[in-house]
Amino acid sequence: MTVDTSPRLNVVAAVIRDDDGNVLLSQRLAGKHQGGRWEFPGGKVERGETLHQALARELHEELGIDSHDSCSFMTIDHQYPDLHVRLHFREVTRWSGVPHGREQQPVKWFASSDLSSLEFPAANKPIVTALSLPERWVILPSDYQSAWPSVLPFLMQSGVGGVYLRGAPLERERLSEMVELCNANGLKTLLRNDVAMVSAVGADGVHLSCDVAAAMSARPECGLVSVACHNQFELDHAERLGADMVMLSPVNKTTTHPHAVPLGWKTFSSWATGRPYSVYALGGVAEKEMSKVRDSGGRGIAAISAFWPS
Repeated sequence: MTVDTSPRLNVVAAVIRDDDGNVLLSQRLAGKHQGGRWEFPGGKVERGETLHQALARELHEELGIDSHDSCSFMTIDHQYPDLHVRLHFREVTRWSGVPHGREQQPVKWFASSDLSSLEFPAANKPIVTALSLPERWVILPSDYQSAWPSVLPFLMQSGVGGVYLRGAPLERERLSEMVELCNANGLKTLLRNDVAMVSAVGADGVHLSCDVAAAMSARPECGLVSVACHNQFELDHAERLGADMVMLSPVNKTTTHPHAVPLGWKTFSSWATGRPYSVYALGGVAEKEMSKVRDSGGRGIAAISAFWPS
């Protein structure tokens, strides 16, 4: 294993969204490194500063706004030729003032759907994908019952934004109906392993089991790519595949897999933090632990029992 001996720079950056979900970005000035590219505003963490303090200072200096509250969103490690940068992205949940470029840099609000068309520094790109993903994925159980449409309102009230159709029937017609219903309600959908079926039924992507992913040497062409992971080797392979997200399990003990050894939060954090994709905590994780997931380097929660009506 190659040991990284380059210095590490800690940088903090802001995810700021308005009431309509638009995202605030600033553009690097033409004369600067990677000039003309859009980025999430922020800067270097100074010695003795907490991440929130550093972000508040940077936002005041750059944009003239005051950040009152922020929380962890995602942490990404990026290796430049001579420098290792750890970017701590934080979501600003309460702020005041009118954003403007105090350093003469352009500042603009963008719809989240427009972000993929913009040019970003490479280290910012995983955040663009992460912003398009929900915090909560429900995993469809095999005994989901036939009253599937009646469950959707309950899931949406629980904040679920995506459905992994693991327990769904394999017939194309039935899958198409379920995907169409999810799409109509604004829910993203993942299918289990079947890459070809994704486009056939209009799903958003595929969730690969660890053994199927292990047999792949390149990213499949099928929209979103999610991978099931249980150890660092599988996480590294998901990175090589260019996965958009992974479900890392089991974090805690579960009734469905009572003999599986849980990772625990310390291990989850050490494995999840810095990855260039969204990591979802799976296995005995409750909704009330969302803040712990975020603080531990995760993007959100994937679960059955936490979201599925009992």
